Amino acid sequence: NNQGHSIGIALGACTVPAAGKPSFTLADNEMEFGVGIHGEPGIDRRSFSSLDQTVDEMFDTLLENGSYHRTLRFWDYQQGSWQEEQQTKQPLQSGDRVIALVNNLGATPLSELYGVYNRLTTRCQQAGLTIERNLIGAYCTSLDMTGFSITLLKVDDETLALWDAPVHTPALNWGK
Repeated sequence: NNQGHSIGIALGACTVPAAGKPSFTLADNEMEFGVGIHGEPGIDRRSFSSLDQTVDEMFDTLLENGSYHRTLRFWDYQQGSWQEEQQTKQPLQSGDRVIALVNNLGATPLSELYGVYNRLTTRCQQAGLTIERNLIGAYCTSLDMTGFSITLLKVDDETLALWDAPVHTPALNWGK
């Protein structure tokens, strides 16, 4: 989604069963900042100081990302050919409404995720972002990776109505 803004950190790597060893190694008190869901290297490695400081760094990175353009290709069934569409992702700014997702990357206690969300709500309020809905838990994990990701999805009334539609899956369940 062009309205989604995400970043993750890891304090420990996942162990892919076929490899039988962690996909990367971190020193004590070190985190992979901007890590990918499959253990891809992040933006850099940083010292871990506190949960609030880590959330602050992640939030600041999400806000600092400016707009960027990309070309999407899609199959047009009526024309029977590939079409290209230019899209621009806009940065988060004061006044935006968001859905906040704090996702467990695999081995982070739920209590820590609530600590992340607590700090995230403070930072959103300070930046003038309104959290309309939230999800906190293990939704897209990387086996046993210790870490979490934060996603802020900009929403309008239409997107929020779609979000609120009934969902009945093993992972998510709400509505009638």
